[in-house]
Amino acid sequence: MIKLSTLAIRNIKRNFKRYVMYFFSLSFSVFTAYSFLALLENEQVSNAFIYDDRYRALLLVFGIIIMVFVMFFLISSNNSFIRARKKEISTYSLFGMTNRKIGKLLFIETMIVGLIALALGIGVGIFLSKLTAMILLDISLVSFTGDIRFNIAHKAVYITTLIFLAIFCLMGLSGLRVINKFELIDLFKADKMAESNSEGSIIALILSLLLIGAGYYLAIQEDSFLVVGASIPILVLVISGTYLFFWGGLSKVLHLIKKNKGRHYKAINLISISMFSHRIKSIASTMATIAVLSAVATTAIATGFTLYRSIEKNVYDTVRFDMYFYGGQEEVLDDVYKAFERHKIKILDEYTTQRYKCSPDMEPIIIEGREITFDQENYFRVYSESEYNRLNSVARLNLKPVHIKPGEAMFGYPNMIKGLESKINGKLLKFSNQTLKITAVTQKNILAFGAVYTLVLNDSDFDALYRSGDIVVIDPYGEPLDKVTVFKFENPLKFRDLNVKLVQILEGKTGSYRTAYNHYSESLETFGLVCFIGFFMSVVFILMTASLLYFKQIMAAEEEGHQYKMLRKIGMDMQVEKKVIVKRLFPVFLIPLVVGIIHSIFAMKAADTVIFSYMIPVENSYLTVLSYSGVMYGVYALVYGIFYFITKGQYSRIVK
Repeated sequence: MIKLSTLAIRNIKRNFKRYVMYFFSLSFSVFTAYSFLALLENEQVSNAFIYDDRYRALLLVFGIIIMVFVMFFLISSNNSFIRARKKEISTYSLFGMTNRKIGKLLFIETMIVGLIALALGIGVGIFLSKLTAMILLDISLVSFTGDIRFNIAHKAVYITTLIFLAIFCLMGLSGLRVINKFELIDLFKADKMAESNSEGSIIALILSLLLIGAGYYLAIQEDSFLVVGASIPILVLVISGTYLFFWGGLSKVLHLIKKNKGRHYKAINLISISMFSHRIKSIASTMATIAVLSAVATTAIATGFTLYRSIEKNVYDTVRFDMYFYGGQEEVLDDVYKAFERHKIKILDEYTTQRYKCSPDMEPIIIEGREITFDQENYFRVYSESEYNRLNSVARLNLKPVHIKPGEAMFGYPNMIKGLESKINGKLLKFSNQTLKITAVTQKNILAFGAVYTLVLNDSDFDALYRSGDIVVIDPYGEPLDKVTVFKFENPLKFRDLNVKLVQILEGKTGSYRTAYNHYSESLETFGLVCFIGFFMSVVFILMTASLLYFKQIMAAEEEGHQYKMLRKIGMDMQVEKKVIVKRLFPVFLIPLVVGIIHSIFAMKAADTVIFSYMIPVENSYLTVLSYSGVMYGVYALVYGIFYFITKGQYSRIVK
């Protein structure tokens, strides 16, 4: 009598082509889990980050999300794979093997494949551990000059093994439950059974579109506070609408297509649409889940990539200069010059100016029930036109000089205050001897240096207000305001050693300071890590969802083989059969992908409103976001296309 383990190995060899995608997805999941755990354990990598607690927390959270997802999809894939082998299982039953023994056989197969994938995934993870760490540090740090040591993370190996052994056991037990539901008579009829055709529901179709449309409408609102507050309703509306569309709406769409007799009653369309519509019930939930998760995956990687690509723009939109500081010029300037000279970095431009403030009478502004007042505490940093333009000439934003007419003023405010421009334009600024009118508003280059709001006045108005005492050089507490010095120099985002020296000079000796390098380094560390994690998470999502679709279609091929046999008997040739298979499978991969990408496009609009519009200094930041996102959508579609062609080839072999 053949041992179950021997039979399991034979089955794996016989079904090797079917196991390839399953094995590849499983191995990559193991590799990802080990890589995340190894990076958590690697003290050398952790110490390279400024905020190592945040680094560990992000890796851990995303690692848990990925593991939960992997467990769910591996169990689902395993169950689909078992159902695809009903005919084989019926043979075992015919020869007297009990469901318990069949379940045990499949459990052994699962464990063998799982253990091989576990060994391969961990092995590849160990082999590539140094490269993985170097990639993380390369995209997350401005300059990492240390050498990453190759090491085997024993704790990561141990934890990864335990986690996946538990998952394999759950997969095996889940498979046993599926086997116990099979009846012998059903197994014999497995390749003859067909699902009932559903006409769908026009109510479900309309309601699903209304739910998704309502979610989209909330997502495209320009008010960031509204979008954040509506984030949960948006998710509920879009997800529920998506499932309702695939459960009832898609069947109705297919039914309406069938009514177009001119197109439907062509041989290829008739066969492929009929086969697809008969399968829609069994794959509706899978397609809906994949559409939702595709949206999550594409949004995650597109967000991470967009954040990463926008870092340098955001640095100068926030800091504006390569370096600035106020106060302590007499004490630090000589040391600053020496630091540049010692590191052989050329100063391209610098400028020192006094900080001025004013507090004119002005009506409070009401925005969405919130009152914004302007007084001694909420004062204005104020500049003459010429002084403002001189400072801007040192900044990295390449802004055009401003021209202010006498009696007018330009108002500057931070871009986190939405809706202020329309409210403030045209307001009057009442000083002791004259009144000015705000005729221009900007968020581009505030130059507030410790204040929140900025005013730029005509030179003559500025001089008159300074002489009258309306413009002063003392803070709200009566202390003299420090001067501010700004710098522009060569390659400001590349020289870590210079930045370290400058920080040492400025720390504790100035009222405040900022360097573009510091901001760039912190942003790169955070968004580089998010991009790195988003890449791994998206790849796992892509592989798992595409693999599940693969298994569902392989299962369908086993049950649809007799239909193709009948069609061949009545004259269907190979060319027609190939076209039928293409039209039968293509919608299964295309529809969830398209729905997921459309969801992601609207999700990226919400992300632009809440995050990117503050970070990407262009008039229509959403177009920039979409251009970055489009790259990721293309990559995602390419991977799905590869899976589609693999599935088509395997499906064709099975139905023959």
